[in-house]
Amino acid sequence: MSGDHSKTVADFDDLSEVTMKLSLPRQRRMRRVAVPTIRVVAGPDMLRFTSLSGGEEFVIGRDETAGLQLGDASVSRSHTLIRCDERGEVTVQDLGSTNGTAVNGQSVSRALLRPGDHLEIGAVSLRLDLLGLDELAHLGRVLERLQQAGRDALTGLHTRTFLDTELPDLSERCIEAKVPMATIFVDVDNFKSINDTYGHSVGDEVLGGIARLSMLGVRDTDPIVRYGGEEILILLPGSDEDGATDVAERLRRTVAGHDWGRTAGGLRVTISLGVAQRHAEESQKIWIDRADKAMYAAKQAGKNRVVRAQAYDPFAT
Repeated sequence: MSGDHSKTVADFDDLSEVTMKLSLPRQRRMRRVAVPTIRVVAGPDMLRFTSLSGGEEFVIGRDETAGLQLGDASVSRSHTLIRCDERGEVTVQDLGSTNGTAVNGQSVSRALLRPGDHLEIGAVSLRLDLLGLDELAHLGRVLERLQQAGRDALTGLHTRTFLDTELPDLSERCIEAKVPMATIFVDVDNFKSINDTYGHSVGDEVLGGIARLSMLGVRDTDPIVRYGGEEILILLPGSDEDGATDVAERLRRTVAGHDWGRTAGGLRVTISLGVAQRHAEESQKIWIDRADKAMYAAKQAGKNRVVRAQAYDPFAT
């Protein structure tokens, strides 16, 4: 769901260029080269990846020399060897690990790995995917952003101070450039129940997972803020309410369809989302409050849904 929108709002000369960039169909913007890629799909290392080409191989393990290093204690220092032959076929070979290697739940010493197959390295879940070059580049940039200084320690998102230090200037640039700006207010459904049932460590993994899925699902220049607790705020400069609603609905489906059972058996996670476009004369507080209220309306309507905010009322207090 990533785009190639490498420019910030300040880089656009007029609204027409923003509109053109946002309206390009995804399939026209993506380069359709398919690269075999092993990617972590659950846990603290979620989204870490390594790609392969014909004749290449790498080791997955805890050792710092591993081609894909995993920090989980269940992973041996040199756990599994991944090899891609000249025909593009990918094989997995266990290297005598302590906790074993499995493909789609079956323990293996050596096996052929096909796109979509799940690979279990100790307690860590990975998957073989075929990714386009733009998808790989975006994935790499997401991982870089997660490691930037000053981020929230748990999620890798911006902290709430972003709303005071950087959002006002970003909003002003949108107004000056005459481009819209929208926000999505996200809250995890039944989060207390997740903590009570599975424990706070699983709750932390859920928040981290949703943060990563959110970053993967927007442009590199779209800031995401951990607003508080299990709430996050996605800021979409250059997007109107319709565009933001589309982004919110895709994210809702992504979270609901994610295989959370690989984080904890039987775990299911959904989110409720509120969408609001900012009006030029509207204060930042009122704008975010409208998105917040829309999110609560989504909760009251049954959760796991997207609700648009009520229209801006300039006479409201």
